Amino acid sequence: MKFRILPLAAAAIGGLALGVCQIRRYEKKAEGMQDRINVLSDHFQLLNHWLEIKGEGKSTADYFEEKGWHHIAVYGMAELALRLWEDLEGSGIFVDYGIDRDISCSMARIKEVYYPEDDLPPADVIVVTPYAVFGEIKKILEEKVDCPIISLEEVVWSI
Repeated sequence: MKFRILPLAAAAIGGLALGVCQIRRYEKKAEGMQDRINVLSDHFQLLNHWLEIKGEGKSTADYFEEKGWHHIAVYGMAELALRLWEDLEGSGIFVDYGIDRDISCSMARIKEVYYPEDDLPPADVIVVTPYAVFGEIKKILEEKVDCPIISLEEVVWSI
């Protein structure tokens, strides 16, 4: 009888351990989903404010003109970069080039796009559009360029 209980106990312990591992995986997945929700919520707030200032006749170009920056580079070639490019179109502010880790997935209409590891041409300022990871990107770029590096969040919320 003792020997029959031992395999059952081992199976129960193994099943419990497997269950704990699955719970940890689900918790980790839930944390990742919460992080994504937070980023999307931040995007919503930023874009909402951007629309408010556009409704007041203002533009991100106002920020760059006030700083005396006319030639900018943009890090991150997804949706926010495209919105920035559209907002600056026709102003005296020029997006000279873009920077992205995955050039093939670029959505922006910026013709020249470099990898962060490339030698980057001079610019008045670099604007980082994935502002949730701004600190990490800024550290990488500071080793390569002498110009200011700012987040899109700083630009939009400063207007």
